[in-house]
Amino acid sequence: MATMTDIAREAGVSLSTVSYALSGKRPISPATRERIQSAIDRLQYHPTASARALASQRTSLLGVAVPQREDVDAHVIMEFVSSILTASHEQDYDLLLVAAEDHERTRRVMDEGKVDALIVMDLVEDDPRIPSLAALPRPVVLIGYPQESGGLACVDFDFLSGAMLAVRELHARGSRRIGMLTSPAATHRPSPTYARRSRLGYTMACTELGIAPTIVEVPSDAESLGAFVREQLVQEQRFDALFVHQEPALAHLGRAFAAQGVACPEDVQIVAISPEDVAVSGPWDVSNVELPISSIGRTALAMLLEMLSGPAAPPHSRLLSPTFTPRGTTRA
Repeated sequence: MATMTDIAREAGVSLSTVSYALSGKRPISPATRERIQSAIDRLQYHPTASARALASQRTSLLGVAVPQREDVDAHVIMEFVSSILTASHEQDYDLLLVAAEDHERTRRVMDEGKVDALIVMDLVEDDPRIPSLAALPRPVVLIGYPQESGGLACVDFDFLSGAMLAVRELHARGSRRIGMLTSPAATHRPSPTYARRSRLGYTMACTELGIAPTIVEVPSDAESLGAFVREQLVQEQRFDALFVHQEPALAHLGRAFAAQGVACPEDVQIVAISPEDVAVSGPWDVSNVELPISSIGRTALAMLLEMLSGPAAPPHSRLLSPTFTPRGTTRA
């Protein structure tokens, strides 16, 4: 396999001249550039990752800080990673995964130039990493929308608008006692950025529609959800609809409805914020406001590459708009 040294020898130029020709960092005369290109063609030279890094001062590696806490949904995290990986390969980049909790290692990876840029997942409110992330010498994109981003670029789903859309769809289908079902706040410490926005969107929509907002926190296990259905839906008949922002609860909730004789959507309608595959993988097909994981991952990568490709532009943020898909848990 030909190397840059072979190209230099074949073209009769120095190795540094070949590097400058490949990277475009210094002007090369047309005649010299033509000799180098002819040598490349004759020797069928394909730059290795290390050669590209040498020529361009880039590694063709992107870092992704991935959470490893027990309370995160591993399925959702891997969907994010998969979408970023697929999109990065399309642009001839590879990924280096680092633990989001190990910020010292993340900082070292960036400071030592092991990656060209960084995507950080799982932002929390008042995230203590923001100041040091903002001080890093390479581009950073956050997946999440903290109240204070430190001037960093952010991308996320618009959970506030998504929650409002879910409540409005339930109201339009006749429900007037619409509760929000979610995980106990203590389950997520510190609180992820989406939790506040989802709750706020639910409350704002209820106020807009003249509905008393009621947020119910229930653990995602079968026993707790069974007790919730029995006590609050069967005995008290407290709600005629639920906005669910608690993906792990959906399957258990469907089984509890069946066991307690609660008809959905006749007795209680349900709309969830969830990825499409989660909405259709349980005992029922759930009407949902889709959490567009793949689009978020691809958008984060596109923003990162835009920052790498040209003159520095002010970091910006993007919130992806919600869409509603009716299925079997809402009335027509």
